[in-house]
Amino acid sequence: MEVADIAFAIDSILAAVALAVALPETTLPRIGGMDGGHFAVIFLGGFIGLLIMRFAANLFVKLLESRPSLEIAAFVIVGWVGVKLAVHTLAHPSLHVIPHDFAESTGWKLTFYAVLILIAVGGWLLSGGKGTGMGEGEGGEARGAVARPE
Repeated sequence: MEVADIAFAIDSILAAVALAVALPETTLPRIGGMDGGHFAVIFLGGFIGLLIMRFAANLFVKLLESRPSLEIAAFVIVGWVGVKLAVHTLAHPSLHVIPHDFAESTGWKLTFYAVLILIAVGGWLLSGGKGTGMGEGEGGEARGAVARPE
């Protein structure tokens, strides 16, 4: 198992824990002092995260090889998601730096998802393909150029 697989599995588990603590208690038996439903969400989150990274990593590597500048869009998306997490943290009742209603408002949610989609679509459109930048075609010739026999 590679270090990246472990890192993403841990990330999946942390995301599942964040989801699980927000869920209501279930009637499932407790496991290790934890609600059985919460445990199942955490376990499945880690397991699914590991499977996805194991099998999808090659697809993402190939995609980034064909569209290298998509990596920048991915970093921007991660940063934008960080902004959403910061908004929710600052709106938490124990901090109350910004109103809690703002973080749950339809306007903020629509803004967040609209910007997220714009980043993704913009990243895809601007990334082009490998070797297609600067007006070059397959063989490195300028587009529209006529090949002349020598």
